[in-house]
Amino acid sequence: MKRATIWMAAFIGVMVTLASTASAQASKPAAKGKSDSPAFQELAAKAQAAREAGNSDEALRSYVKALELKPAWAEGWWFTGTLLYEADKYEPARDAFRHLLSTEPKMATGWGMLGLCEFQTKQYDEALAHLQRANALGLGGHDEIRDVINYHRALLFTRSSDFEQAMGLIALAVIRGTDNPKLVEAMGLAALRKPVLPSELPPTERELVMDVGRALCDGSARRIRDATAEFELILKKYPDIPQLHYLYGLILVTSDPEQAVDQFKAELAISPRHTEALLSIAREYDKMADFATALPFAKKAVEVNPNFAPGHALLGKLLVDGGSDVAGGIGEIQTAIKMNPDNPQNHYLLAMAYGKAGRSAEAARERATFIKLRGDSPATPQASVERK
Repeated sequence: MKRATIWMAAFIGVMVTLASTASAQASKPAAKGKSDSPAFQELAAKAQAAREAGNSDEALRSYVKALELKPAWAEGWWFTGTLLYEADKYEPARDAFRHLLSTEPKMATGWGMLGLCEFQTKQYDEALAHLQRANALGLGGHDEIRDVINYHRALLFTRSSDFEQAMGLIALAVIRGTDNPKLVEAMGLAALRKPVLPSELPPTERELVMDVGRALCDGSARRIRDATAEFELILKKYPDIPQLHYLYGLILVTSDPEQAVDQFKAELAISPRHTEALLSIAREYDKMADFATALPFAKKAVEVNPNFAPGHALLGKLLVDGGSDVAGGIGEIQTAIKMNPDNPQNHYLLAMAYGKAGRSAEAARERATFIKLRGDSPATPQASVERK
């Protein structure tokens, strides 16, 4: 039987600890003055004793019988679900967490476990939605829980071709000090834009995926020397594979922007319509205030992918800052905002553009929107146009 990894076991252990406190209130009698029946109390105590003794089968039998007497017993559904999950019985575990959440809809850990069960039952869209809900409700203070949920969110983002989101989640885990082969593999899949789960990866592609994933994880952890050496070896082995020069450029962009631009251009020699490489080149020239050189790359990025909001935002900024077409630049930034209205940085860009055009009232409105969105955002906006 497939067993939980040590990483998952630690996660379950933390969540069990949480449940014993978080569901304490939920396990109180529903009606004031009404106590639980002696039969229920006996079964609940028997279930707890069996679980604490490591007798999962006996614990499950007692929990099931106790829940027949008290169907709204949140703690019972929690432990039933976790015991079934640890036994790889994912469908009944999923159903147990659904029962739990019918009475405890704000229990983030419950949504997380439901999503993990659905991942195992291949209900991938539901799994992502429920893991997202767990994250939104908050899992602060419990690193094991957060990392496992984020790992599975990253896999599902990759599967749905949202590669940037996936890479960002994995990078955060690496920055926090979590680093293991599963994360390396997940990073490689997302970076190489392979919309598959690890179990679906052809064996012939695994070496490249792991090599690229390791280099990018090292880069995320600021082990730039290691990441650079690894990418040099990768490019010697695979000089003409699309995406690799772009990824190497991402590693170099902070420490050696000039060489990064060279790598982005090398990517364009292989993939002339690589939107992110085009935009990355434009962004680097924008940082140098070389708007004339940046502009053709930004225009090409928008031409290649008209639905790429960061491309419109950067093109608009270049048109405004370079002074070549302020009105056209405002229109491009407005297009980016229509595509992604919750990006605070784009509202900041539009405020600056309105200010340059003398439209002070509209500039003030956009500044206010920027401040509000920045305050609502869990992360501080970047100084330059955001990638997402």
